[in-house]
Amino acid sequence: MDSLFLEKVKRQTGANKTNREYFDFIISGQSLRTILNIESVDFITLFGWGINQDYDKHILNVFRLKEKSQLSSGRIILYGCPECGDIDCGAITAKLKDYGDRIIWSDFAFETENNGITETYDQVKSIEFDRASYFTAFQKLPV
Repeated sequence: MDSLFLEKVKRQTGANKTNREYFDFIISGQSLRTILNIESVDFITLFGWGINQDYDKHILNVFRLKEKSQLSSGRIILYGCPECGDIDCGAITAKLKDYGDRIIWSDFAFETENNGITETYDQVKSIEFDRASYFTAFQKLPV
């Protein structure tokens, strides 16, 4: 099984880029950005940079399986727009499935609400977490 850790990182800044700190997904010691081969894509997770407190809690509760995703596809947003977090700007999404003793992220893709999935990351197989360690990783977020 894979391990999950959330690590505070800073977004690369530059022209017309808002300075952001956020929590990145570290999967078995490697950034999910690296696993998905999206290091050059200017997307970040929606954890830790405070779009607004209610939205932050909602996103966290989706990952904790306490609320449904706001996406019509039912998928989770792994990485989104670093300026507004809006799905209309596009996002890297995945299916989240609860199998009781394990949680699985699968079917990684680029998605917008209006156009649906327009690109898939088929090179990445499912990522499987032990249920207890998965939820422990999200307990550490300051939301």
